[in-house]
Amino acid sequence: MSKSRHNSKVETIRQILLAARQEFSENGLDKANVQKIAERAGVTKQLVYHYYQSKEQLFSCVLDETSDNAMTAIIALELNHLPAKEALRVMIEHIFAIYENDPEMAALATEGIRFHDNHTTPRNQLVELGPTLTARMRSIIERGVQAGDFSDHLNPDLIFTTASIMVSGTYTNRYVIEALSGMDTRKADQLDTWKEFTINLIMSALTKPSPDQ
Repeated sequence: MSKSRHNSKVETIRQILLAARQEFSENGLDKANVQKIAERAGVTKQLVYHYYQSKEQLFSCVLDETSDNAMTAIIALELNHLPAKEALRVMIEHIFAIYENDPEMAALATEGIRFHDNHTTPRNQLVELGPTLTARMRSIIERGVQAGDFSDHLNPDLIFTTASIMVSGTYTNRYVIEALSGMDTRKADQLDTWKEFTINLIMSALTKPSPDQ
């Protein structure tokens, strides 16, 4: 294959994935229309199926690319020069920022939860990169323990999972948050309050009590 043909193929796939991302975030997997995806991408429906055997496979690829972009961005954060408390806060704030800066992320995450619950999916970037991110937060927590800032009574490998669920739930479980707390996280001021509460809760759970407590 010539370089120009290869570049054309890569660009076509990129356009299909971009169009599919928009369609899935707007309509979900069940109601998404492959013909509309093709039209958004400027290709034929047949070409979409040439690259992806089914709508489900295409959705899985969209989820995989989304996870890869988000998790790679977190891995790339420069945190080693920061004190452990600050590094942990920055890492959690960045996870929040990923959702805030990507309007389609919450809808894709919500749909992705249902998809993975009901489908046997191949290994993907969430599975591949998850341990790296867990290890990244573990390293920060261990630094905090050594510095005397964090207690060692919690399993550090579960902290990243807990933080991720709490952050993602801010955007995927807005109805539950509003029903139970009265806070509407669609509003900027209430979202900021919820974010600060979430971060402080995690930090408080880890922070080593002072000797007089």
